[in-house]
Amino acid sequence: MMNHSCLYLPSTPLNMLVSVALAVHQRQSMPETHSALWLIDQANTRANPYYESLLAWEDAPFDSVQILPGLVKNGVGRGKLAERRQNFLQIDQWLSQFQAQNGLPHVVATGSDRRVEFQYVMHRITQQAARPQGWYLDDGLYSYAGRPHHWFKDGVNALLKKLVYGFWWQEPQTVGASDWIDQAWLFRPKAAVKPLQQKTTQALSEDLFLAPPVQTFCGALMEKHGVDQASMQTVQTLVLIPHPNNQKKIRGYAQQVQALVKRLVDAGEQVAVKYHPRQAGQDALGLMSDANVMVLPSNLAFEMLLPALPENARIIGDVGTALLTAKWLRPDLTSYALLNEEDAFSRQFIPLMQTMGVKTVGAIQDL
Repeated sequence: MMNHSCLYLPSTPLNMLVSVALAVHQRQSMPETHSALWLIDQANTRANPYYESLLAWEDAPFDSVQILPGLVKNGVGRGKLAERRQNFLQIDQWLSQFQAQNGLPHVVATGSDRRVEFQYVMHRITQQAARPQGWYLDDGLYSYAGRPHHWFKDGVNALLKKLVYGFWWQEPQTVGASDWIDQAWLFRPKAAVKPLQQKTTQALSEDLFLAPPVQTFCGALMEKHGVDQASMQTVQTLVLIPHPNNQKKIRGYAQQVQALVKRLVDAGEQVAVKYHPRQAGQDALGLMSDANVMVLPSNLAFEMLLPALPENARIIGDVGTALLTAKWLRPDLTSYALLNEEDAFSRQFIPLMQTMGVKTVGAIQDL
């Protein structure tokens, strides 16, 4: 990597983990590299555990860490527009500070080029005749399954954003496909959708995430969420509970997963359960009735838990990025995707999961 200054703009925990891993690698391979990380589109800015952990990280590879809110969720409404204009002013200020200390960034990295903040940063730097490289950082599922493209809806959305924000706005057909992106950093470049393969691709090796500073950062996040790493080392099966909406699509899901956990416990296994962050309550399905069942914090990203799992542990999940990241970051773990062939939404992901080496089963009882 020949770049001497890099600005990372993650919005999800996986984006952030990839940013951390790349920044650590850059610092080790090129000590003169200067990096900054701005967490964007954050619904929680006052007590954000990821932001706080980055600030407290003594060996952080970033010269500075900032956070931008994404509190207003309606597209281009008046409140959203006001919030983004305020964010643009803040971005201008931080860019000036970055430039004063290190010059303009050579690289701007993001997990989604559909984020207005990323495109605005690229636009502002380009205005100074210093077009940086745009990097897309693998954000999981959509890199390989693609994003549904609707020419009319996307066309109207693009026009509205050009009128509201500026004609620098681009509407990519799928995440990572805009002209702002030069390189795509991917876990499995050859399996990515065609628009990403048309970029210059770089492989994200699992070795990047095994670096001691990266492991230390994940450990600090677990500690902040009250997860005992020693207890994690005893887990034999980790059950990922899907989004509440997906649970409704599986007939008798609650009873089936309760039966599965009971069967594992009866067989003498130590079981961990992680609910989806959108699940209300600590243990909505009542799975913690046995001492051998540990319920993990739902608001801690699954990727941050992976380093603490013992070799050969099993993970049971469904549609989503979690099983893919488990395969990429911990190939020694066995992953099972619960995908019902009778459900059109689930069925479309079966080939992808199988291609990635994730075992698929049609029903909980098949496990």
